[in-house]
Amino acid sequence: MYKIWKNGYFPMKTIGIIAEFNPFHEGHRYLIEKCKESLGADRCVVVMSGDFVQRGAPAIVDKFSRARMALKCGADLVLELPIYYSTGSAEYFARGAVSILNGLGCIDYLCFGSEHADLDKLDTIAGILNSEPGLYKEILEKELKEGKPYPAASASALAAVIKNSSVDNNIDIYRQIFSSPNSILAIEYLKALRKQKSRIKPYTIERIGQPYHSDDLGGVPSASGVRARIFTASDIYTKSHAEELLGGFMPDEAIGEIGSYQGSFMSSNNLSHLLLYKLTLEKSGGYTDYLDVNTDISNLIAGNLDKFGSFSDFCSVLKSKNLVYTRISRSLLHILLNITKENMKEYKKDSFTCYARVLGLKADSSDILARAHETSTIPVIDRPKTAKKFLSPLQKRLFDETLTASSIYNSISKAYEGSEYSLKPVIL
Repeated sequence: MYKIWKNGYFPMKTIGIIAEFNPFHEGHRYLIEKCKESLGADRCVVVMSGDFVQRGAPAIVDKFSRARMALKCGADLVLELPIYYSTGSAEYFARGAVSILNGLGCIDYLCFGSEHADLDKLDTIAGILNSEPGLYKEILEKELKEGKPYPAASASALAAVIKNSSVDNNIDIYRQIFSSPNSILAIEYLKALRKQKSRIKPYTIERIGQPYHSDDLGGVPSASGVRARIFTASDIYTKSHAEELLGGFMPDEAIGEIGSYQGSFMSSNNLSHLLLYKLTLEKSGGYTDYLDVNTDISNLIAGNLDKFGSFSDFCSVLKSKNLVYTRISRSLLHILLNITKENMKEYKKDSFTCYARVLGLKADSSDILARAHETSTIPVIDRPKTAKKFLSPLQKRLFDETLTASSIYNSISKAYEGSEYSLKPVIL
């Protein structure tokens, strides 16, 4: 890649990162700094979830605040991941985000952290899952018929293929990889790069700190732990209070955003009344039109609606050995936001419909945005009000659905005033 310089160009290396930054913490800064340093990269482009995230929940603070945190802590350009991908399964999350980075035409490396930073083993798994050999399909189908959830059935099928091959006889390591959240996402990134025949090279570093879902704040915490810390006293936040509560867990620049945040800190339960209204309204017709909702889940929701107390409580009521909390949470959020199977089918068929909507940019890194405008094979949207001129009908529908989801988020969080069409990207 090349950096604009006077009347010519000189080589510029650019890394891409896919993230939620919910919220931005020290582990995120470490990822950006370590990857930039190790690869000698000049620029970091982030594709970030908007106002709703992959576990089926609203982000704790809005997307513009999280973009500001990222820009203050090493990112150069932040783009929004559309709602169908940001709240989708690991596969849809990865393929939607990789389609954006690949479409930009100026990304050299896709960087990510994983619990097992062995790229060869991760890529071996990605190759098997992409090709789905006969033995894999046979065992997967058998275990799904026995009632196992898809992740567990897929892990068993994968282990059988590896054991039956000459790849590696250390099955335990592969089982550990396939049961680690960030490694699962890493595998999906590698699958997506393969499917899109991308020239982007993968690069991974070992994830440091607490496990993905841990609330423990020792060492480098997970985003779950930081969110729990923020919620302990979210009604009395001041800048000094945020520094006292979050110092050492988040970079100072990100703590400043929390301390000055004007909106409400959001959790799933902020959506409880809206969700109950939507579920009640559509109970008689069922919910199988929505992404992730099969007949069994639809019947389960309708049959237990009288037990609804809150969003999170209802997820706990519905979860079982074979139906995990995050699957339920995603399903309920898809119902609430009108995220349908039919629309996802169209986006998927269209090579995961995408565009590059700019959330934020560092002023002294504007060369990367200029370069993206030159090399991109997908529309680059600097301002929402210009979107109609550049987007195809399918892209425009996805764009509008993403804006609608954010409008619902902001109607509760009150993070900013007015329509997104009147907002400019964050420029620092």
